[in-house]
Amino acid sequence: MSFAQRLAFGIILALLVGAGTVYFIWQRIDEIQMSIRHDDRTERIQAESDKLLAQFIGMETGVRSYIITGDSTHLTLYARTVGEVPLTAKQLRLLMQPLTSEAASTLDFLDIVLDKKIVESNQAIAMRRDQGIKIAAYVLIKGKVANAADTITNLIQRLQRTARTANIKQYEAVPKQYHETAYLLLYGLGGAMTIFIAAALWALFAHWRALKPIVEGVEKLSLGDFYHRIPPGKTADVKPIIAAVNTLGERMLSMQGKTRQSEDVYADVFHATPDCVSVWRASRNGYGQISDFECILANNAWNMAYHRSVEYFTGKRMNSALPDFQPLFEQCKTIVEQHQKLTLPHVVEGKHYRLVASKMRDGLLLRLIE
Repeated sequence: MSFAQRLAFGIILALLVGAGTVYFIWQRIDEIQMSIRHDDRTERIQAESDKLLAQFIGMETGVRSYIITGDSTHLTLYARTVGEVPLTAKQLRLLMQPLTSEAASTLDFLDIVLDKKIVESNQAIAMRRDQGIKIAAYVLIKGKVANAADTITNLIQRLQRTARTANIKQYEAVPKQYHETAYLLLYGLGGAMTIFIAAALWALFAHWRALKPIVEGVEKLSLGDFYHRIPPGKTADVKPIIAAVNTLGERMLSMQGKTRQSEDVYADVFHATPDCVSVWRASRNGYGQISDFECILANNAWNMAYHRSVEYFTGKRMNSALPDFQPLFEQCKTIVEQHQKLTLPHVVEGKHYRLVASKMRDGLLLRLIE
């Protein structure tokens, strides 16, 4: 595998781990939000169970009122509620899904009580029509479901307590679930980053031998060793880099040769001129004031005028190397600071010259002309 293939493999694997982590965390957050929405579900269970109880009481009230009075108008309430009670009980069972064993047994018992109560109510209504109030009342109050209203009320209250208890437990678990989800997210993203870094290091060290000469070549180019040439590598994906570095070195070597030729020409012209020429750089103190001048270049004619050897003045200070310039020091400072030019007669070693001093960058250009 090449360097790029190894790195691409690590990126793809890291992206897969990251995407899997994000998907898993999204599922967890969705579950937590469902737990939070459970409070609304509890309220709907409360409302539906209260509705069931109200319908049952309306059904029983209609039956009892008819049996006592014999007025068939009371059967209107019974007829309306007797069909609604089973539907409400079914809806209540759907709302409480998933059912616990306790809730399932309570709902099953509630269905049995409601079915028996509806059967007995229908029998009591028929007997009231045919045999009178005594027989109908006897049928209505006999049997185990004589206190059906109290029984159903107790069952509904038990269902409501079960729903509230489950809701409280889920709410208490929400902060812990968010905390665990945050840790899972950090672990997943950290794993993806680790995989990416490991793949990058694997690709880098696998190609270290091929990359090492490139690094060395760039270092030598930066140090001016343009004659260095990197041997072609064996790995295909670094050969273009090697060729580019070699080409750069060849171009810089060519430019260096041209620059040296130009420098040699300029040096020959500078030293061949009959005028005495020197260049001085201003030396400043901590306040930015000129305290002296340092010679950075002097041609052969300048050294011969003072009867000095070649390169004598280079690096020397004006106040020590040119005592005859001390009276002119303040004027030299003015030339630099105010961009002026000075021309006056000057005597060097008993020979008369015309001194021309002008500003050159942050310093002086001095010429002695016979």
